[in-house]
Amino acid sequence: MEMYLNMNYCLIKYKYKINMALPELIYAPIDGGTIHRYEISGGKRKFLRFIGCYLGQCNFHRNIDDAIDYIKNLKESQKIQKT
Repeated sequence: MEMYLNMNYCLIKYKYKINMALPELIYAPIDGGTIHRYEISGGKRKFLRFIGCYLGQCNFHRNIDDAIDYIKNLKESQKIQKT
């Protein structure tokens, strides 16, 4: 009986699949890090956010300049730790 309920849940889950856009790569410097553009829907509005990532540490930002600064700061902190 439990397996039957799980199968019904899966059918309902896939029937109402929500399509969300994937992040779009917009910047990848040679020395590492990436910045992706991501559109988030919230209620009746859509918000454009930027994801800055470096060595597995990612953070959302409101504009691309903040995302670039975030990556630069992470790179600087890695250089300080290595020396």
